[in-house]
Amino acid sequence: MSKPNTIIMAREALLPALGLVSKAVERRTTIPVLANVMLAVDAKAGTLTITGSDMDCELRASLACQAGKDETFTLPASILHDAVRKMPEGAEIALLAEKDFATLTAGRSRFKIQVLPSTDFPTMSEGTFSHSFDLDAGLFERMLDTVSFAISSEETRYYLNGIYWHAGENYLNAVATDGHRLAKFTATLPEGAAGMPGIIIPRRTVGLIRQLLGDKGVVKVSLSDTKIRVETGKAALLSKLIDGSFPDYVRVIPTGNQNHFTVEREALASAVDRVTTVSSERGSAVKFAFEAGGNLVLTTNNPDAGSANDEVTIEHGEGSSVEIGFNGRYCLDLLNASESKRLVFSLGDPASPTLIQPETADETGLKPLFVLMPMRV
Repeated sequence: MSKPNTIIMAREALLPALGLVSKAVERRTTIPVLANVMLAVDAKAGTLTITGSDMDCELRASLACQAGKDETFTLPASILHDAVRKMPEGAEIALLAEKDFATLTAGRSRFKIQVLPSTDFPTMSEGTFSHSFDLDAGLFERMLDTVSFAISSEETRYYLNGIYWHAGENYLNAVATDGHRLAKFTATLPEGAAGMPGIIIPRRTVGLIRQLLGDKGVVKVSLSDTKIRVETGKAALLSKLIDGSFPDYVRVIPTGNQNHFTVEREALASAVDRVTTVSSERGSAVKFAFEAGGNLVLTTNNPDAGSANDEVTIEHGEGSSVEIGFNGRYCLDLLNASESKRLVFSLGDPASPTLIQPETADETGLKPLFVLMPMRV
């Protein structure tokens, strides 16, 4: 950095960009530069691009700035974000980076922050994307929120540690399962997505994509069999994918369950939440007694704490009464992920998986579906 180059930008533009990009930074790392964000100035375009990376995900955000020349350097993400956050609202921020330190000023506030060279900062190669398509941000958000609760955290089955995204003949499907529960969201296949490879988006990447979808509108998705890129107007995420084969989940979705019971979702969620108050942390076992022509009775027993029971009205029932055990916490996660006012529980015998779907389809005519495995009570 031969000559001083002061970069001028608005706090209200810099702070959200830093807040977003910092989420990709690994806080506990043995590589010092990975705790930093990279700042790259394009003087001609009048933009500052901030990049955070953990070597598996790379998140970038751009904002307007004034600068005399192009330059690139890195600063500690946490310190920089906190310094900017504590500056007065509406402040104009000046950043001057020199060889070992950068000076950040706004009004009477002044910070001197250590610089690390950008040559040490890892940048990901995008490679070639085989498919690109536009996706409504609101739909993308619903898709991720509906299925992400079922992502497995078991490291030995790493191929379940994400959302399986794949195209059907006319649909784009998102599926997650941990072996105890499964969630699937189906949307109309976007133009350009036909023939896309089936990919597994890692849990961490799913969380970062959710951060990008705060603004409504359209996002551009590009993917190959090893990477995914999601772009909004001012930010972009590039991430590696899980290298593995997702199991044939269709086999675990029950198709012949003869007993169907419709219940109000919020009422059931409240009742499950109440009865699990006394359940053990390890099991959270709850007995669900579906009474044909009656109510759904929930019961839990914990030898160390006591017992609890509650009832929910069955709005509509077909078939025979069924008593079955579920993990209460798993069931509550599922209920909270569903948007439907009423859910239909389709049950077989007490040892068989239960299919759960909204009573009515969404505006596109499609329904998400959930599968819950039984447990002994």
